[in-house]
Formats: sequence, structure tokens, C-alpha cells
Amino acid sequence: MSRLPVRVIKVGGSLIELADLAQRLHDWLADQPPAHQVLVAGGGPLVEQVRKLHAIRPLSDTAAHWMCVDLMTVTAHLLHDWLPEIPLIEDDRLLCQRLGERACTIFGAANWLRHSEPYLPGKTLPASWEVTSDSIAARLAIVVQADELVLLKSTLPEAHLDLQQLADIGYVDTHLAALEPELSTIRFANLHWPSDASCPARSSLEDSWSPTPVTRPSRGK
Repeated sequence: MSRLPVRVIKVGGSLIELADLAQRLHDWLADQPPAHQVLVAGGGPLVEQVRKLHAIRPLSDTAAHWMCVDLMTVTAHLLHDWLPEIPLIEDDRLLCQRLGERACTIFGAANWLRHSEPYLPGKTLPASWEVTSDSIAARLAIVVQADELVLLKSTLPEAHLDLQQLADIGYVDTHLAALEPELSTIRFANLHWPSDASCPARSSLEDSWSPTPVTRPSRGK
């Protein structure tokens, strides 16, 4: 029996305040090719409050990093409340057990980041402002050998750029490019299409795009 693909999906924090986020996510997930889909929630406005406090009185990189990671647990619980049919898992061992199923999982990554991720093979994540949910989702995709990483955003870049160039304009975090050689496939998708009745069909508005790829050796699954 062939292996079921795994897709890790970062739900951008900028999407958290969309009133109809649950319906948009439900529709987008239903449109994707068969896979086990793992959702990682960005920190959104909660993390922005930490950034504002840091601007007033600087925090250490380590303290700020773990505050933001813990706030991602809050947004994961928000997603689960809005999409109760998708289980919320905070144990990476339970997540791995689910990966063979054609289903979705919301993953709260805080415990995994503290107790497992630093000891796993590959480029580990520093505890710094360089790392956001972009790199956290990417690192998870690497560890579970996901077939695809999708970053759901509120917009797409106007031009085809590589990840370093995207980091330079603030579209992704500055650590993501360092993880690219270990990733299988990365794609961006715009989940912030207009929702008023006068707009064309959603399928014509929902756009996706992949950054300029780097040449990498093939990787066994």
C-alpha cells in the first residue's frame, strides 16, 4: 500500500481575525489533494502584543521566543473551537500515529518544541525573534517528512522571489531560508480572498505560488 502524503499547513496569524476563517479553512482543506493535513496556527495579534511590549521595554530573545510559542497554543485552541471536528493534538507521538489517516489534525507545538525538537536530526530552531510560526511549521514538516509545506497568508508577493528575498521584504521569517534545503516542497496560498457576494467564484480568487526553488538532492521517504 502506498504511503499517504502528509501536508503541513501554517495558518497565518494575520488570518486569525477573519470572521469567517473557519469556513474558509474548511473549504480550502476540502479542495486539496488527499493527504493527512496538519495545521499549525500562527500567533497573530497575540504575538503582536509581545512585540509591542518588546519595543517599549526589550525582552531577552529566549523569553520572547517562548512567550510567542505559548501563545501559539492559545491560537491552536481557537482553531479547534472554531473547527471542533478537527482534533487538537499536543503530543508529537500521538500526531505521528495519526499521520497514516486521511484526516486533519491541529497541532499544538509548544511541548514538542521544548522537549523533542532540539534533539531531532537536522537544523534545529534557535530561540530568537528570527523564528516565527513559518519556521516552526517548516521544521515540523521536515521532521515528519511531509510531502508539502503550505503557508496560508493574507496576500501573495507580486513577483517570484526566493525565500531569502521574501525574508528581506518581511513576508516570511528570516530563519526559513536556512531550512529550505531540508524541505520537500513549499507553497504559499492566499486565504484572504474577498468574501462579498459581488466577487467572482472563490476558486478563481484563491491563489497559490511557490518560491523560486533551490536545487536539492532527492530524499527518500
